[in-house]
Amino acid sequence: MYSEEFQDQIANLKADKTSGSEEIVRKAIQLIRTEIQKDPARYGNMIDLSEMLRKVIEIKKEMSALRNVLIYFMDFFQHGVVVEDLADRVIEKMDEQRTQLIDKLIPIISQCKNIVTMSRSSTIFSTLKKLSETQDTDKLPELTISESRPALEGKKLTLEVVNLGYKVNYLVDAAVGRAIKAMNPDLVLIGADTIFPNGNVVNKIGCHALAIFAFQSKIPFYVASTTLKLLLKAIPFTIQSYPSTEVWAKDRPKEVKVYNPYFEIIPANLISGFSTEYGFSTNIPDVRLVLEKEYFREMYE
Repeated sequence: MYSEEFQDQIANLKADKTSGSEEIVRKAIQLIRTEIQKDPARYGNMIDLSEMLRKVIEIKKEMSALRNVLIYFMDFFQHGVVVEDLADRVIEKMDEQRTQLIDKLIPIISQCKNIVTMSRSSTIFSTLKKLSETQDTDKLPELTISESRPALEGKKLTLEVVNLGYKVNYLVDAAVGRAIKAMNPDLVLIGADTIFPNGNVVNKIGCHALAIFAFQSKIPFYVASTTLKLLLKAIPFTIQSYPSTEVWAKDRPKEVKVYNPYFEIIPANLISGFSTEYGFSTNIPDVRLVLEKEYFREMYE
């Protein structure tokens, strides 16, 4: 039986609607670390360790990052890393991936005068933060950020980047099409919750419409994500509806049903390119091929 604290933290992460997918993963890894430290001997075998990791995956079933983290844990475990050090090794791997991605993304965004984004990608925020540390304020790109209802992740991102010196155009989600036409941005940039092998991307609701507007206006639409979010094999994806009270909490007539999906699929044909720790590619299967070769090389070394 898992500790009461473990169960409570699982529930808290399930209820978290504002943290980005990688932030959720990092919180989940900390949860795993704490649980292992309580009784390392219990998780010294593959069965009990994988059982606990599967429990963590249920936090956000739609997030491929949580599934891939399980693979990272299992991979390190099979290579002889002691169970108490597994979480630290996974974090080290994630940190390395993110650093490489940021270093490759900065040259792209530093050339832009106006960038549109939706929701709050922790990777994009970290990249903007690093750029603000190396570039004069008057040379930073202007940002156009939609509110990203109902959890208002866009508002959170806006408050963060303003403190870094960025100028922001903040707007309601329904205005993104008008904003793209009026502002003619250099780039539309989003993160990802899941990247399928064919290049389709799962991200916050509203990103599909944003991609269509960008496509119609011939504005590049890029996805920035480490390969932690990339599935090597396609899995079924179900669009889930979250609590209706987030959209309409009071005085809602009983005849009104509220549909509150958080995620949707952006088709690969609307995506101009992908920025990962391996660099920029217009085709995610190319990145997947590199990743597969790396796995195979490690298996046979």
